Amino acid sequence: MSNNYSAPPPRDNRSGDTGGYPEVPLPPLGQQAPPYPPQQFQPYATQPDATQPQRNNRNLIIVLAAVAAAVIVALVAVFVWVIPAFSKPQAQENPAPVATSAESASPEAAEDSAASGESPAPSADPGSDGIPAGAFPLPAGWDDLQGPANIPADDDPLYNRFVTGESSFSYLSAWSSDDTFGITKDPSTGAPMQQVAKGTEERDGDGISTAFSFFAEAEEGKYGKEPEKVQAAIKEVEAKLKATPSAELPQHLVGHKCASNFEASTPEIREFRRSAAVVVGFTCTNAGGDAIRAVNLFTVTPWGTPQMMGVSGHESYWTANPEALEKIGNSYRANRWKLDG
Repeated sequence: MSNNYSAPPPRDNRSGDTGGYPEVPLPPLGQQAPPYPPQQFQPYATQPDATQPQRNNRNLIIVLAAVAAAVIVALVAVFVWVIPAFSKPQAQENPAPVATSAESASPEAAEDSAASGESPAPSADPGSDGIPAGAFPLPAGWDDLQGPANIPADDDPLYNRFVTGESSFSYLSAWSSDDTFGITKDPSTGAPMQQVAKGTEERDGDGISTAFSFFAEAEEGKYGKEPEKVQAAIKEVEAKLKATPSAELPQHLVGHKCASNFEASTPEIREFRRSAAVVVGFTCTNAGGDAIRAVNLFTVTPWGTPQMMGVSGHESYWTANPEALEKIGNSYRANRWKLDG
């Protein structure tokens, strides 16, 4: 038996009559369709396999995932092994100095640390054998000044230094900025002086820190750098402060707004590390009735710049922190050089 699936010959139906085609009976509803007479159709073309693109996509995803995993592993290896390998030797070559409180509290440690010199910035000290390029060295004659022994060591963690290009002055590291004071005036000229102050978080009735230290300077290089001229300027400041009546002296000092019972020591020049300053200690009572004790230093740096610094606080604070007033007051010293500008 042969199956003929070729198309039937065309019929002449120019009139458009469709009656010549056999009708295909519809199956009754709800019943299975009976076998239909065989129809003659053109054979279908072979259909492509629909699963082939899916396999290709799956393979591409697997390859991309493998590449991503390899990249992640490489990055982890760089951060875990390569970067530490480069950074570790650098950390070993520049160890941070560490000092204990017991070491810094001893006079021997303070002397050794201060004798090694000051840097113009806390993070830069090229050593005792050289100075930074372009810096002005300490003029002759000032290295012989040693000053008091009871000072904080340079690396004492309890103290921070406010450092200029010429000199440094310490305050307690636990203190924060204190902006309760206006611009300090130069007692010799009345010119304003830049002021930086640090104090405790605790405030008194006037809104002033219970204790604080300050630093001010003006007219850089006013007196030049010749030791004779600088020393003469310091003696002139001493003479003016000694000649100032006691009632007017508080106007030239920085304290906790003395209101009564003001008593001051006689202004006198004292020796500090590589510098000298006129020292005035005083006590008084503020408007709130609190006892105040303070010390102010007036000086001219070896490079001729007028400076003023001091420490002031409630007597109760100094009683709770013995030797703090003396240590901070004694910590002033000139640097071994000053930076240009």
